[in-house]
Amino acid sequence: MLRNIAGLENKSDEARLMRAKHTRGNVFVANLPPEFSDDELADAFDPHGIVLSAYIARDPGSGRKLRYGFVDIATEKAADRAVAAMNGASLHGYHLDVRRAERPAEKPPRKLGAPPLRRAAARAATPAADIEEFAPPPRKTPGFVVERRPLPRRA
Repeated sequence: MLRNIAGLENKSDEARLMRAKHTRGNVFVANLPPEFSDDELADAFDPHGIVLSAYIARDPGSGRKLRYGFVDIATEKAADRAVAAMNGASLHGYHLDVRRAERPAEKPPRKLGAPPLRRAAARAATPAADIEEFAPPPRKTPGFVVERRPLPRRA
């Protein structure tokens, strides 16, 4: 079973908060067996350090497992040991590809009120006639009238 700190559940808010603050031990695991579960993934990495959480990525549309996942290990040293020991290891006949997970590069902060860069570039490249072609149709007037009256005041 998943060993955790202070009895936290795998998907608890406290664990997510801890994971957001301390991502030093985040490990990416690829080529997982299709029938592998989150708990089995945590158990596989448990001998190398305290596993804070382990989850297998899922397709948002269908919910099926995507055969890769992430394991959060308590310390950077333990994560390095896990990568060294588990990279190329065989689980249920599948050779794992284990690496340290890297955060995507941070985007530069935008100025307040500035449109996103993609939209601004698209507007500059698109002629005005094409923009009118994609404009929504005018709204129809409703076939009913809403009566507006003040609510009674409480004394």
